[in-house]
Amino acid sequence: MDAELDQACDIDLLIEDHIYRLAGSFIFVLDACDARRIYLDANGSKSLVYEPQFGLAGATTPLLLTASEYDERFDFDLYRGLVVDQHGWFPAGMTAHRGVRRLMCNHYLDLDTMAPIRHWPRGEIEEVADVDAAIATIIDETRSVIQPLHATGRASMALTSGNETRLMLACCRAFHRDIDFVTVDALGAKLDVKRATELAKRFKLSHRLLPYREADEQGTRAWQMRVGHCVTGSNMTMHPSVEPLNGRIFLGGLGGEIGRGFLWLDSQEDTAIDEAGIVSRLKLPQHARLLEEVRQWLKPLQHYRSLFLLDLAYMELRMSCWAFSQSYAMPSQVEVNPLICRKIYTAMLSLPPSLRRDNGMIFRAIQQTWPEVLALPINKYGDWRDRARIAGDAIADPRRAIRKIRQVGAVRLGALFSSRRSR
Repeated sequence: MDAELDQACDIDLLIEDHIYRLAGSFIFVLDACDARRIYLDANGSKSLVYEPQFGLAGATTPLLLTASEYDERFDFDLYRGLVVDQHGWFPAGMTAHRGVRRLMCNHYLDLDTMAPIRHWPRGEIEEVADVDAAIATIIDETRSVIQPLHATGRASMALTSGNETRLMLACCRAFHRDIDFVTVDALGAKLDVKRATELAKRFKLSHRLLPYREADEQGTRAWQMRVGHCVTGSNMTMHPSVEPLNGRIFLGGLGGEIGRGFLWLDSQEDTAIDEAGIVSRLKLPQHARLLEEVRQWLKPLQHYRSLFLLDLAYMELRMSCWAFSQSYAMPSQVEVNPLICRKIYTAMLSLPPSLRRDNGMIFRAIQQTWPEVLALPINKYGDWRDRARIAGDAIADPRRAIRKIRQVGAVRLGALFSSRRSR
């Protein structure tokens, strides 16, 4: 690559060809051709924060600030405004501290100017004609990540009732009996435990239930510091439950939501997308500073199709800033999400919208590689308990139910006004 760098006319294209052919979690530092940059992996699963004023960058905010600076620069107004203590987070590159920013995926950090620069996407991703070939790419690439990690003898894979873990199981058909599958017996995870246990019994999987353990006050505070006070949620309280995986490689299912149009809801290709609509889809308050940040994020992207815009919003505003602000919360574990890789994401994004809706990509991929694992329903019991579970979830967490109602209502109202404008 060194020789090619010296002759490169387009460094971004060279990086795309050589670095983003890789899967897994990584940070890439470039210091060549008068360019000093930091790149993240395809979804920024190893997070990076930076302080432009002093030219500092690091894994998490406590590494950039002294203890007194950490307290003095904590942005209490924004923390409360984004209801971070009620499952909120800091999207669009914001953090809990004034003067500290988070680098979002698809951007590199220019170390000379300390400015984030977008390098992907390089253009529209065209819809494929051969759907089966794109699905085969997703399956093959996922398997090619899992297999060598499994071969180390130190890998454990999540198994739940959900979409992505079922897809990953299907990709492992050839060696499924050799994998260490794990499920946390957490509060509110009855369906996950039931379905994982059933799958293990039916397909003779090696499966462990990890007992639920709750963090004490000291453990909660330590977790919060490691994430720079940028997120809360169930991982903050239940993280001791996964301590049996310390020293191992945990294989998770993050990333598959990209193939399911997670933020689409009732949207079409011509649905008007603005900052207020995106914030509603993220289930966050219409906070003035957040709206301005999302408005600035949206400006250079407005020429893209609406559904692709929403995919980028999910990758960058949600995944980069919520999921992966927790990158370093469990320092004794290595987490790899096999579905996160440029080749897989590009294949997912190239599928027709009709296939991606209603989890069609997941079902098509499983049918293509191991259809028998669909005999047990995904994310549901398949009987009256599903209705009871919806009611129970709303009673257990009414604030989440209200956020969901507001989200759907705001999106549908936006779609109504969009259709009126297009008449």
